Amino acid sequence: MQFKWSGIEEFVKVAELGSFSKAADNMNVSKSHISKHIKMLERECGVILFHRTTRSVSLTNQGRDFFLKCQKILANLEEARAELVDEASELAGPIKMAVAGAFGEDFIAPVVSSFLEEYPDVSINMEFTNRLVNIQEEHFDLAIRSEFADLDNFITEKICQFDLVTVARPDYLESNPTIKVPDDLEEHNCLVGTVPYWRFRINDQIRQVIIEGNWRSNNGRALIRAVNSGMGVAQLPLFYVAKELERGALTAVLEDYAIKEINYYAVMSKLRFVPRRVSMLIKHLQQKLPSNVRASMNGVL
Repeated sequence: MQFKWSGIEEFVKVAELGSFSKAADNMNVSKSHISKHIKMLERECGVILFHRTTRSVSLTNQGRDFFLKCQKILANLEEARAELVDEASELAGPIKMAVAGAFGEDFIAPVVSSFLEEYPDVSINMEFTNRLVNIQEEHFDLAIRSEFADLDNFITEKICQFDLVTVARPDYLESNPTIKVPDDLEEHNCLVGTVPYWRFRINDQIRQVIIEGNWRSNNGRALIRAVNSGMGVAQLPLFYVAKELERGALTAVLEDYAIKEINYYAVMSKLRFVPRRVSMLIKHLQQKLPSNVRASMNGVL
């Protein structure tokens, strides 16, 4: 008996998005179209692929095994199609990516611009945000994240490294208690970023030290302005303040506890095929970004 392929794409899309409605929106078809084709597929296979309730849809055990195999088949088909129609000099299509803060503005954006100069038929939608976007549900092709993020369920490609540094203005340090060990931060006004703790290497282990202060912002540039104004102590990636340290406007403290060579990754969903244009962009980032951004005080390119 010859197997019919009708419904495979609909099945995989519902499994990826966890919703008939979301799959219909993604494929630009009606929900009834999705439901009809999956029912036909279930009849063809002789098994139930989804547990359905009024509020949720989830794969059965047989459906989960079938999904993984079908997803791989579709990915191979898409890859074969991409290799057939796309030459390296003729990349085309959209890329949606998420990046954060000054790193995205100063380092990622210029490299992306140079990529578009080389491949003008590619279009890129770059969202600058400090929130942890849902790569799968929000249809991002990739996000740029550090190794401190939870990366277990993603495809990752290392693109560069950075160092963390704890800094303050010299006059602030002169008029406040000495900072010799991380616990000394309890006596200081710590300028808080996106998380209420800072990371240090203590006894060869990375530890989180809770910090407090009267100023908080999830914006790297605002944090830089605050520490440059003498408000207190801040912990930032070195590339944010390399020039200030070089000219003595800021002083680094707790250098014996600093964490260095933190990895930045391009992060992609395991549930989505990675188009060749995305792979090419990642290779471009790897080639154009310095291996450690601390060495790039004068720009990336």
